[in-house]
Amino acid sequence: MDKVDFVDTTLRDAHQSLWGVRMSTPMAYQAASGINRAGFKAVDFEAPTHFVFQIKTYRENPWERVRLFAKKIDKAPLSLMQLANTFTTWKPMRGPIMGLWMERCYANGLRRIQPMEESNNMDNIAESVNYAKKAGLEVVIPLIFSESPVHTDDYFARKAREIAALRPHAVYLKDQCGLLTPERIRTLVPIIRKNIGSLPLEIHSHCTTGLAPISYLEAVKLGVRTIHTAIPPLANGSSQPSVFNMVKNLASLGYESGLDEKAVQEVSDHFAHVARREGLPVGQVLEYDAYQFEHQIPGGVISNLRRQLAEIGLEHRLGEVIREVVLIRKELGYPIMVTPISQYVVTQATLNITLGERYKEAIDEIVKIVMGCYGPQAGEVDRNLLDKISSMPIAKKYVKWEIPRPSIKQIRAQFGADVSDDELLLRVLCQGQKDIEAMHAAGPLDTYYPPVQKPLVELIEGLINRKKHGYIYLERDDLSIKLVKQPA
Repeated sequence: MDKVDFVDTTLRDAHQSLWGVRMSTPMAYQAASGINRAGFKAVDFEAPTHFVFQIKTYRENPWERVRLFAKKIDKAPLSLMQLANTFTTWKPMRGPIMGLWMERCYANGLRRIQPMEESNNMDNIAESVNYAKKAGLEVVIPLIFSESPVHTDDYFARKAREIAALRPHAVYLKDQCGLLTPERIRTLVPIIRKNIGSLPLEIHSHCTTGLAPISYLEAVKLGVRTIHTAIPPLANGSSQPSVFNMVKNLASLGYESGLDEKAVQEVSDHFAHVARREGLPVGQVLEYDAYQFEHQIPGGVISNLRRQLAEIGLEHRLGEVIREVVLIRKELGYPIMVTPISQYVVTQATLNITLGERYKEAIDEIVKIVMGCYGPQAGEVDRNLLDKISSMPIAKKYVKWEIPRPSIKQIRAQFGADVSDDELLLRVLCQGQKDIEAMHAAGPLDTYYPPVQKPLVELIEGLINRKKHGYIYLERDDLSIKLVKQPA
């Protein structure tokens, strides 16, 4: 039987998509042994944005987390997903700091990197690729998929050749919005494979439109031999396809996975327990959503938008904002709706709607895109928008703007002359030392998480936590349980 390899996304993209990055080290660590035994080709594990969340929310040291898991998961490389231009998502910087970042990633236990250029401008990625290779990291470059009049077969063929010229270890087709269809796979995968030569091709999609599983099967039929999946309950929804579903369907087509399904089930049981205890959502199979192809907002971004509008009493205007997103994207030359551009477009759309005038205010990052600071988009910027933005006072500071290239000496002068390289990088990520000091004060990482209890114990525990009930009585056959809340 022909073998298909699996990259597991549970510890990074899956919980980012469904749980908003809310996975502490104890929650994740108890699954590490099962993930290690499962037989995955790689484990999608970290991103710089996760580093920041771990520090600010859980007061955990991300480097310590990486080291803990690198000892526990030694049969598959731990992978890092990041922007190619910078490891700081919202404050881009190039140069020697990127080299130091790659070195410390490898030194702490990461072995694979997926450097993403959000507009597929591969001229912007070469420096990071070279730093990563020099550090010893396996480099797998994403070719990001999008639907628009300018994202044609010729476009993807050209971008595939540009990636191949960088000589990565592999390429993967990244579909962050779940836009791939079986029909598009049949035209796209042969084009990409032809233009990357002998490089392996992987596929990564989200189940936002419900089409990712069947698109994966079509890709495998066309020669793709590595797919990115998640373990339920962190599969489906806006996450990746379920590993169980893909193993079953591939087997019916004559392919084997080589996975230890008992180990995978152990991990699934653990995270089902976590979801129950923490009140976190369980990924559901979604129905087909044709509107997703029009606005192309990733699931996590649209859920945040809905929450933010509700907080200011404007949830009823969600539809207007989404329609504005469609128009802005067209005006900008069809940028790919992936982090951080998707957040920029949604923020600008919200301003346009809530202020009652389009581009009455323009956020800095939209101005940068219009002014070409990050390179060209697939299409041309609307001439009227270019004229409007160019006439704004804010545009003057971006006429000749380039991504900063500070020296390590300059960075140390700002963030700490005597701290270790690891702490320096964390301070850069958090743009200061306050959060890092709070992280240190919290002490070493705790890896304990309450284990799965027997059903009866979990039932009683759940009933006890019902704050509004003072008396609960259950009876069945010869068993009765009475819970009475005592006065304070």
